[in-house]
Amino acid sequence: MKSWKYFLLSTAVVALAAGQQAVAVPTMDGNASVADGYTLLSTQNTDTHFGNATLPDLIASGGGSEIDQVFGKIEGGRLYVTVAGNLENNFNKLQIFIDSVAGGVNKINGDVFTPLDNNVPFGLDAFCCGGFAPPDGTNTDNEGALQRMDGLAFDTNFSADYAMIFTHGGENVGVAPNNSNFWAMSAHYADLTQGTAGPVVAAGIQLAPQGAPNVLRSPLAADFNEDGDVGGGDFLVWQRGHGNFDGITTLASKLDGDANGDLVVDAADLAVWQGQYGTDPTLADFAFVPINGGTVSTTTLIGPALPGLAQGKLIDRTYALGAGGCTDDSGAGCVAAELGFVLDVAPAEVGLGNPSNHRKFDNSVVDIELGFDNSNNAGVNGSGGPVFTETGDPENVTTGVEFSIPLAQIGNPASLSDIKLTAFVNGAGHDFSSNQYAGVGILGGNLGGDGLGGFTGDFSGVDLSLIAGDQFVTLTVPSVPALGAVPEPASIVLIGFGLCGLMMRRRV
Repeated sequence: MKSWKYFLLSTAVVALAAGQQAVAVPTMDGNASVADGYTLLSTQNTDTHFGNATLPDLIASGGGSEIDQVFGKIEGGRLYVTVAGNLENNFNKLQIFIDSVAGGVNKINGDVFTPLDNNVPFGLDAFCCGGFAPPDGTNTDNEGALQRMDGLAFDTNFSADYAMIFTHGGENVGVAPNNSNFWAMSAHYADLTQGTAGPVVAAGIQLAPQGAPNVLRSPLAADFNEDGDVGGGDFLVWQRGHGNFDGITTLASKLDGDANGDLVVDAADLAVWQGQYGTDPTLADFAFVPINGGTVSTTTLIGPALPGLAQGKLIDRTYALGAGGCTDDSGAGCVAAELGFVLDVAPAEVGLGNPSNHRKFDNSVVDIELGFDNSNNAGVNGSGGPVFTETGDPENVTTGVEFSIPLAQIGNPASLSDIKLTAFVNGAGHDFSSNQYAGVGILGGNLGGDGLGGFTGDFSGVDLSLIAGDQFVTLTVPSVPALGAVPEPASIVLIGFGLCGLMMRRRV
């Protein structure tokens, strides 16, 4: 009897462990870690022709965009995807198309001069390229991303039902000279199943990398060791540099103790240190835009957390007018000036062209989650010649753009059906394709705007079906147990412990 009791208890423990392993919800931090439980969907075979990332910074890549690996999983009614690699902070786009239900668009027709043939909605990321007016269906230059990809043909077995875009760089909000410059990662979504009538959503932004609910704050002049505050360690840096630079042949930098930028370390820099001693960044401090090639690490510039914002969540108008403290669309009361960016046009600016640059982000329905880590400087190499075969180590890259979206927002694909995903790096204007695609890989140069490495202002020559292999990845929706099927692991645990209790009680 004793052996049976131990057997049942062991069974329950094993079942409990299995149940714990079966439910691994990825953390939205821009990293497909082992604990996230992702499935590897593809590894890049083509060196990037969009520049090579060289900096291990969380935001500023030092130039370069690439797709090294793609990971995916479905958990808790959501699709989770990590596109590992880099996305240059010059507003290059990570373009995602999802084929998850029957029907869809195999070739984009977004030419506004042939409106009867249009099969995609207007206005997706319509502000991408210079602050466009709201789309009006009369000009190909201001209608949005899909119009700029007019002519793009997918693989034979791929028809896009939904589109998503992720992009980042320096933004601004407010009217000069009182405007605020800041870095933001933004997310956009469109439903392609309803033709030109499909919903288009500017979902939201994040103001710090790795999905953190924080903001970036300007570096303090006397934070010589760049640890995010001004203290005794900075005084030691100043002390070591004092008197060692003449400003002509020997030039000091901030890292040497030069706070005022005059290339020497002297009493004036000590005075700056004294004035800033004990200072920590606050939400009211000036925002910061990381610059490629800059000496300041983004890690040290991650400032305080925004109130009531969770890891991986996007900042949108609902958040700004709630926990974000904004009292109305004027931007008054916002805990950080950057939050005004997600508001609607201020009432006083209606009809004036939105001079404060408000964008009306709304993630309330789509519920996209996001994490971004741009620190990879490994992966594929940059190619400057006619040979594009991968020469780096893309198989070692797990950081990049990580996102999640409810299955309900991609058509509620059926159990055991396939979700196909096309992912590629597009130019800042949505009109120049790189050679960085998920799937089998291009093994060639940038597809450009005409499919031949040239540029015509549209995608009329980009036909993925003409390239060997599938330029998409596939993930199968897990089966849903029917009533009367084998119990879930948690149920097995309860049964096991119940039997153990029964056996122990009968032995007494």
